[in-house]
Amino acid sequence: MRGVAAVCFHGVPGAIDLPVPSVPFFGIDIAGDKLAAALIAALCICVVSWFFHASRTGIALRAIADDQQAALASGIDIRRHFALVWAATGVVSAIAGVLWTFVAGGGFGVALVGLKVFPIVIIGGLDSVAGCIVGAMVIGVLESLGTGYLDPRLGGGFGNVACYVLLLVMLMLRPCGLFGRQRPERV
Repeated sequence: MRGVAAVCFHGVPGAIDLPVPSVPFFGIDIAGDKLAAALIAALCICVVSWFFHASRTGIALRAIADDQQAALASGIDIRRHFALVWAATGVVSAIAGVLWTFVAGGGFGVALVGLKVFPIVIIGGLDSVAGCIVGAMVIGVLESLGTGYLDPRLGGGFGNVACYVLLLVMLMLRPCGLFGRQRPERV
């Protein structure tokens, strides 16, 4: 029997609860709202990746990230591109916030997401979109395993601390992250 998840906006006056059917996937029912959010997030990741690797503006932004002086010397308007980056960051952040509150609801938990982003980006690598995706998966699995296996033995809440322990280990062993590029040093 297929379950139904309700899309509900707690605390929003006049909001309508919409039933969203769950989707069976290899014998597991996945809530429709979570599946829709995952598909929208995947689409955003594809668009951002394409933008940085195939568009002229994305190539200019990568050139600015590598060497601002060389980009400026080649005629790239750095101030305009920085403004574009901040605008794009705002749009992507707004989409992420809407998806998060759509799936998890509002409240204090939304602020905790910001604390999870830091280890994800450092573990994946600051200059790699694919690394951030892998870092998010590693953190998610680590927190789930930590909560399931380590919390009963080490005390409650260790699943939340485990990602920061991995962050410290990563900073000691590979400071540029899993997929980050090490900058060559000239001596």
